[in-house]
Amino acid sequence: MAKGQVKKTLVSENQMVFALDIGTRSIIGMVGVMEEGKVKIVAIEKEEHSERAMIDGQIENIEKVAMLADRVKKRLESKLDVTLTRVCVAAAGRALRTRRADFELELSGAQMIDDEIISRLEAGAISRAEEAFDAENEAEGDMRRYYLVGYTVCQYYLDQYMMSSLKDHRGRQVKVDLIATFLPSEVVESLYTTMNKIGLEVASLTLEPIAAINAAIPENLRLLNLVMV
Repeated sequence: MAKGQVKKTLVSENQMVFALDIGTRSIIGMVGVMEEGKVKIVAIEKEEHSERAMIDGQIENIEKVAMLADRVKKRLESKLDVTLTRVCVAAAGRALRTRRADFELELSGAQMIDDEIISRLEAGAISRAEEAFDAENEAEGDMRRYYLVGYTVCQYYLDQYMMSSLKDHRGRQVKVDLIATFLPSEVVESLYTTMNKIGLEVASLTLEPIAAINAAIPENLRLLNLVMV
């Protein structure tokens, strides 16, 4: 193979994970494939902003950011000989706000806990978090629109015992304690608009702090009151 030439991949686009990190100083595009529960990076491209288009991780100039992101996307497509249509993105944590909430369910008898029960439990806690968040904003006179963009489970409880997972256990009372995260609508919409301009559908949206903690701190260490700076 000639020097500098990249070997073409035989993996199809629907087997790939395409992520764009749209940062204040540069845009990095990465494509990976899942192998044994981990992502193997098969290509990466980077472009630095020549002009000030981002401020503290927030898109200020959609047109300029879209042009740069499109350049990264096209270079990855050329390198891998695929057409990329779906992308995973992360929003900066500058403007995020959080609300903690819990929710309990009383089950009829000692039921086996399945995904449906866990979903109902988490949805109840999220609903409480949204109600408290809206009430706080109304009291402060904050009329901006916010989107719920993610949540992190802090702790599950089964019959008042702390559990890391509820699935397939049996019990009468289940509870979840979680933190819901909210972003102003303009932060979310600017990301979606930028991606739409270059023909990409947002497959998933997360927050940079959530992505960072998932990469750096394993779940079994998160009860140790660690702080990541």
